[in-house]
Amino acid sequence: MREDLASAIKAGLRSHRFGQRLHVYPQVGSTNDEAATLAAQGAAEGTAVLAVEQTGARGRRQRAWLSPAGGLWLSVVLRPALPADQWPLVGFAAGVGAAGAVEEIAHVRVGLKWPNDLMLGEQKLGGVLTESRGPVVIAGIGVNANIALDHFPPDLRPIATSLLNVLKHPVDLAALARALLEQFERVYDLLALHAEDVLAGWRERDLTRGRQVRLSGAQELEGVAEGVDRTGALLVRTGTGIRRIVAGEVSLRSVSVQPP
Repeated sequence: MREDLASAIKAGLRSHRFGQRLHVYPQVGSTNDEAATLAAQGAAEGTAVLAVEQTGARGRRQRAWLSPAGGLWLSVVLRPALPADQWPLVGFAAGVGAAGAVEEIAHVRVGLKWPNDLMLGEQKLGGVLTESRGPVVIAGIGVNANIALDHFPPDLRPIATSLLNVLKHPVDLAALARALLEQFERVYDLLALHAEDVLAGWRERDLTRGRQVRLSGAQELEGVAEGVDRTGALLVRTGTGIRRIVAGEVSLRSVSVQPP
């Protein structure tokens, strides 16, 4: 299965770097960790790691990430030619690229929730995790593709979804992986030239702006999301003014204010 999937992905892959060096495993703890190991050994930018199943995957803040067979679990080695303070925008590029890939293959509109969630309506379809390792950024992307809802724990079923659940048929994982590698490379390369264009693409899919939000984590607050600034920080209007949020967990509340 591993060799068949790798061959199917490479067949017709139109990227220049992303996925041209591709490592496919039947099972790993974390594709991000495997990619980081390859990066430490000198792997070139664009080297990709894909696993049929992850047993120790994690999301933001070290939360466990359910990664059974049927999903798309992929990490890419990046060596950004960007100032370090712009590295958070790599996650935005990954989100835009992943959303575009799902739309290309599944023909469904994908929204983005700050900072890293792929959404179908109000339900989470996947996410992005970027991790810095010295001069390297590892971008991990997970998409709940061909996963039945009964694979999710009961507490996640109301808030998570999969392409299989929405489309009522499986998608071609190899085609989805190819599209993701191609779309992510295109958006990532745009970062070095026109970072504002990448942010504009993210803002077009932003489900957070204009919504009442609650932030948890290092700080707790509620307010109305006003979008993101040029660094990707979330701007939240509270009773005391605009707050700039660079990290935290955001929960969407009822629609309160629509953006102009």
